[in-house]
Amino acid sequence: MLRVGVNAPGGQPRVGSDREGRGRLETSKTRRIWVLAGDKPGDNAQCLALAARLGWETEAKQLAYRSLGRSPWRPFGEARFVLDPTKSSPLEPPWPDLVIGCGRRSVPVAWEIRSRSGGTVRLVQFGRPRADLDGFDLVVSSAQYLLPEHPKVLHLVLPLQAFDPNVRARAAAEWAPRFEGLPRPRIALLVGGTAVPFVLDVPAARRLAEQVNALVRAEGGSVLISTSRRTPEASARAICEGVEAPVYVHRWTPAAEPNPYPAYLALADAFVVTGDSASMLADACSTGRPVWIADLPTHRSLRSHLKNLVRRGLGGRSGPGHGNAGRLARLRSAALARGWIRYSRDLHALHEALVAAGRAMPLGRRFDAPPPPPGNEVELVAARVRALFQAFPGISSKGSSRDAHR
Repeated sequence: MLRVGVNAPGGQPRVGSDREGRGRLETSKTRRIWVLAGDKPGDNAQCLALAARLGWETEAKQLAYRSLGRSPWRPFGEARFVLDPTKSSPLEPPWPDLVIGCGRRSVPVAWEIRSRSGGTVRLVQFGRPRADLDGFDLVVSSAQYLLPEHPKVLHLVLPLQAFDPNVRARAAAEWAPRFEGLPRPRIALLVGGTAVPFVLDVPAARRLAEQVNALVRAEGGSVLISTSRRTPEASARAICEGVEAPVYVHRWTPAAEPNPYPAYLALADAFVVTGDSASMLADACSTGRPVWIADLPTHRSLRSHLKNLVRRGLGGRSGPGHGNAGRLARLRSAALARGWIRYSRDLHALHEALVAAGRAMPLGRRFDAPPPPPGNEVELVAARVRALFQAFPGISSKGSSRDAHR
């Protein structure tokens, strides 16, 4: 059992220990959280960051999904078809007060927990659920998901990101001696990989290396390279061989080797991040230092084009606040509720939002002013979650649209 935070024994009030919340009294009831953990570290990190900020007793429920869990069609979207019980944590009473999930595959599991609890569990979902938004107590989304304005949606620019400053400080102390010979400014190149619709093939990797060389010629300094588990081997080799500046290279491998990534975040003076990774962009922007977005070429399959045509045909970003009413809006709402279509994902929209806010620039463009200091999105989300319990203690939105279609 992973425990992120535990209230005082007996459910007595305790003083919050977080930096911004010192002196704030927690609720007198001991709250319990289940985090629905999957196979994506970035998704799990968002859920655990919120749980840690709330400071309530937390248990991570590791979920393993069957192949049918990817099906958009009922009944294969139900929890009993989605989960592999032999590889998943047990989901048994006593039920928690709050379930935090991320991504569409955890949605039917969260709904099943609420149903079995008698509707008392509150649901917070990150990202882009393939479901009616009214089926949750709170949906926390970021710019790339293009969700409509909705009373239960909290819009952020970037995915939720929280870090322990002590982790970065320890990493900085450990790795700084290895970087001493590298001239400043030290520019960290954080490399993702091929992820629909982005392609990081060898030509794209060579072009990225050339762009980084041009940046170093203009700014001076050296490069700290880190590849990831999605970086194709040939592309990683092309980047590392193509960068001409003084360089330190970390090539990701499945083996448990020392990883300087936290040290890069602590010690780099600026960042270049491939545009396929929202989580790496969030990490880099959390430092408050200059971040350049390296755009990658895109390729969409025929299936992807057809899906986008269907979404646009049903009204695109329809919903409250977008003025799309009548039969088409009802059809879209029903299709979303049943999981037949889902909200679009467009990382270019995220890039545009970061540029508009001055938090990042396209690679090749200069910053006109220093980036603004990072905000405290974790506390913003935590405050919304606390309000769910303060406003309606003991009551959850159990009448979800999912239950209406059962």
